[in-house]
Amino acid sequence: MAEGKNNNRTGYSFDKEELRESIGWLIKLRWIGILGVLVGTHVIREAAFLSFSLIPVYAILGFAALYNLYFRWKSKFPQANLKKLALLQIFLDQVTLAEAVYFSGGCDSPFVYFFIFHIVISGIILPWKYTFAFGGLAIFFPALVMGLKHIGVLPHYGIFKDEPMLFRDFTVMSSYGVVFLSTIFLTAYFVTYLSRKLYKKHEEIRRLYTLSERLRSSIRLREVIEIIEKELCGFAGATKGVYIPLDKEKRVLIFKNNNEAINIPLLDSNSFTEAIMKGSAMTIDHRALTSGYEASVLKALGIKRAFVLPIMAASLRPCYEYFNCPDTECAGYGKEAVKCWQVVSTHCKGRIMRNVIEKLDACLACELFTPVGLYVLDTSREHMPFEEFDINACMRLLDASGLAVSNALLYEKTMELSKTDGLTGLKNHREFKEAFNAEILRAKRYQRPCSLLMIDIDYFKNYNDTNGHPQGDVLLQKLAELMKENLKDTDVVARYGGEEFAILLLETPKDQAESIAERLRNMIEWCRFPKEKTQPDGKLTVSIGLSAFPDDGDSAEQVLHAADEALYEAKRAGRNRVVSA
Repeated sequence: MAEGKNNNRTGYSFDKEELRESIGWLIKLRWIGILGVLVGTHVIREAAFLSFSLIPVYAILGFAALYNLYFRWKSKFPQANLKKLALLQIFLDQVTLAEAVYFSGGCDSPFVYFFIFHIVISGIILPWKYTFAFGGLAIFFPALVMGLKHIGVLPHYGIFKDEPMLFRDFTVMSSYGVVFLSTIFLTAYFVTYLSRKLYKKHEEIRRLYTLSERLRSSIRLREVIEIIEKELCGFAGATKGVYIPLDKEKRVLIFKNNNEAINIPLLDSNSFTEAIMKGSAMTIDHRALTSGYEASVLKALGIKRAFVLPIMAASLRPCYEYFNCPDTECAGYGKEAVKCWQVVSTHCKGRIMRNVIEKLDACLACELFTPVGLYVLDTSREHMPFEEFDINACMRLLDASGLAVSNALLYEKTMELSKTDGLTGLKNHREFKEAFNAEILRAKRYQRPCSLLMIDIDYFKNYNDTNGHPQGDVLLQKLAELMKENLKDTDVVARYGGEEFAILLLETPKDQAESIAERLRNMIEWCRFPKEKTQPDGKLTVSIGLSAFPDDGDSAEQVLHAADEALYEAKRAGRNRVVSA
């Protein structure tokens, strides 16, 4: 299970360097504004022959220049709280603007709508709640100034001699206020909406890049899945997530949580199956559950609203290149790199699919349909819904990881083949030797016993010569299945070579191993095998040599040699018997 860092999904948070850059940009704009107002004031005063005092102008601009110098100095410190600096800057700018509005005529001031500029700034660099807060201040400051002027607390300070006294008419002021309020909050809404979309796109691109860089050096499936989990949780702002692997052979999704295990059959109707079948995201709400599996998983995870994402391996070629299907029988024919599981097709390889089960069977049998499992995100967020943009972005993240998943699956398959016998599916000679050496070392460390059985099929050459090598292969497979079914999961069973098998009994003393070996020999003798009547005794039998640690040796080589000698003795004594070293 992955725990995702809950990003601020109510807005957007740049990293420190980006925010520092934005603050630097704001400081430069403020210098330009101070210079522009200073020059513009003198030009207007001289050109229009106005006689208003310049003292308030100099005072306001001086105040702005002083705190701008402070912010320029403060932002250079690496440990500076950049978010607080940004908030304080915009707040002081609004105070400065309120002063400018008062000294330039109130309702008639050209500076009133400069508040919109700071709403846009805050919407770009700060979360949306601060944008609307500054929108409220942009309403409050002018309203305070004009309200105090209206009741006579503040004297009117105009720049024109014959200007209309709009602040004295309450109806005009109210209408003016409604228009201004609407302008401010509509600006705040659209700026935050657009900024949020831009941030999400920026975040998606950044995570796609990070994902590709991290996946480049990962080859194991578990590592690949963990990387995908982290990026998905980070992007979606999910506090919790869990990977549910798919057992394709058993057709079940395997959910494990602590000691609880839930197998979810794919043929059952539920959102998990639907996500696998369609290769698309699904949302599960605890208030509208359709199956007990969904309820069980969500309850175990403590999730009220989940977002289910299928993890698919990539198909590098379209399906029609594999099967040469005519266009009349394939809904995806001619489409570049079509994902066959996303196409609601009624045909597959020329055969009509009449129901869901038939389609599922065909898809699971198809080498192109390679779902790995599901990833479940916790989207139980009251403050912000999981939008369509989030869904599509998450799916794009998963699509980008499809090739890495394919490579990891191929690697695991290759590693598994290198460790197993291709005919029986048991461990091969090399893998068994490594496991045996490791177990002997562990047994030494913890002073625990273990036993070794070496098993050889009696007269196997005769069986092969009489019935043919293909039938001999079938016999080896059936014998391997019999041994796996009648031994513990912790026991190590291997095909040691040819018709010889090896069994490592963990934490089993010699006397118990003798009982197990005798039970196994007797079971094989009385079990019916194909064409066993062609054997000299009319039935298939085995000879078993047994040795144990520490009774018959202090090393893996000594124990193995003792078991070989015991097996040779069993053969020499007449076969179909167990001999202990």
